Amino acid sequence: MSYDAYETSVDTGSPYFLYLFDNGVTPERLTSEPEALTRVGESWTPSPVSHGDLEQTGDIEKSSLDLTFPLSNSFARTFLTPAAAITTVTIWRGHRDDMTETLRVVWKGRAVGAKDRGNEIVVSVESVFTSMRRTGCRARYQRTCRHALYFPGCDLDRAAFEVAGTVTSVDGLVLTIAAAAAAADGDYAAGIVNFGGVMGFVARHVGNQVTLLTAIAGLAETVAANGSATVLLAPGCNLTRSRCNSRFNNGLNFGGFDRMPDNNPFSISIV
Repeated sequence: MSYDAYETSVDTGSPYFLYLFDNGVTPERLTSEPEALTRVGESWTPSPVSHGDLEQTGDIEKSSLDLTFPLSNSFARTFLTPAAAITTVTIWRGHRDDMTETLRVVWKGRAVGAKDRGNEIVVSVESVFTSMRRTGCRARYQRTCRHALYFPGCDLDRAAFEVAGTVTSVDGLVLTIAAAAAAADGDYAAGIVNFGGVMGFVARHVGNQVTLLTAIAGLAETVAANGSATVLLAPGCNLTRSRCNSRFNNGLNFGGFDRMPDNNPFSISIV
């Protein structure tokens, strides 16, 4: 009996879904089934995850899908904090009575945000097709640089500026890193702490104290278990031309308009 035969009747259909979340570092494979499955050579962990109606629309602003998890789900809670990497989401559908274990991709996109709603966490996933119909990112007329540090437009190689350091203490969001004291206070503010490929944004830097904006998953546990953890520190930028030139020698890629006038010439009438 073919896969299509199960699709012809809502009454006899018995579908299940597989969900792949891939951030390029640690892919997570979940299934809507109550027991673990092995499909396409991979193991899929049972999870209380559900999704809304799968549909395509001509309005790219509405081409999204909501994945719902319970509030206690530890994996879903990782989406509530900012991430440095894009997480792609692929959903397959199969049927329990299909002995050939045929799977079909019914959705592919990327996670664009999450929020807690009552006892649930709702992860919004944008269809992969929206990126092909989206207008480009136009230059914004502002004094500060419009580019994200170490990303396209800025074009700096983060590895060229990273310094190895050892985290000896984690107190909430405050990390003690001796190597940070070698730089001037504030040098790592708005920079990055890289722990095995998992990034954390630096909110404040004074001496050997580096304060993160959000916690880095697994860092505190590693320090507690081993007494320390190795990380890479990358300096930050306040998005001014002076910082771009003096710290990174990257003035040619500065994306701001620091010489713009105080008064908007387009809103002043000439009498």
